[in-house]
Amino acid sequence: MRSNGKRRTKKKTRGFTKKRGFTLIEVLIVVVILGVLAALVIPSVTSAMTDAKQEAAEARASQVLTMITRYNQFYPATAISTADGAIAAADLAKLVTAGYCVAGDLTNQVTNTQAWSFSAGKVVPTP
Repeated sequence: MRSNGKRRTKKKTRGFTKKRGFTLIEVLIVVVILGVLAALVIPSVTSAMTDAKQEAAEARASQVLTMITRYNQFYPATAISTADGAIAAADLAKLVTAGYCVAGDLTNQVTNTQAWSFSAGKVVPTP
């Protein structure tokens, strides 16, 4: 209430009550702007996630190569890679039991397999 005792009432303009708020057009504009921003951001986030998985797979492959090299130097007669460079999941378990790596997940995050192979002197995930 005002100090002069009059009550506040809504203003009428040409028979319509003036209400405060957003119009449908304003809300639609905001939704369109948010949609455009989402369309720009989502591909870059997805790309960054894919790159991170690939880098993690390469780092894990490098660790596996180091473990295999150490194992093969100590047990040359029972090398865990075949002539074509393939390394089976069961052979990866030998690295853990022999103490060459800590028990953990040796899964390739890109292909979701535990298959690795040698290629040009590097351990790479087998698709």
